Amino acid sequence: READLTDAAAPAGGGPRPGTSRGMSPRARRLAGWGAFLLFAALAAFVVLSTLSAGRVRCEVEMAMDGRTATVTARGATEADALRAARTGACARIAFGRTENILCLDTPPLRSRCE
Repeated sequence: READLTDAAAPAGGGPRPGTSRGMSPRARRLAGWGAFLLFAALAAFVVLSTLSAGRVRCEVEMAMDGRTATVTARGATEADALRAARTGACARIAFGRTENILCLDTPPLRSRCE
């Protein structure tokens, strides 16, 4: 009678019985877990370091349009990147609509300073 119950518990496809595993050994699972952890840690370190190195230059820009002014500070890898980001941010605050935004971006800033 026990043989009938054991055979009935086995899956039809001949796979492992419930509660058993034909997968990796415990040592291999542990190594795979450490490998996944190290891969994640390396990816996180890359993201943090690339983010920190991206903001080397800091620029402050003041833009004016139709009596409205905005001053924005931005960081970038280069001075040109930081200036572009600051101008874009300032124009987003004072321009209404796409046409005004384009006109604002084509206007030289009232003041700009980079460090």
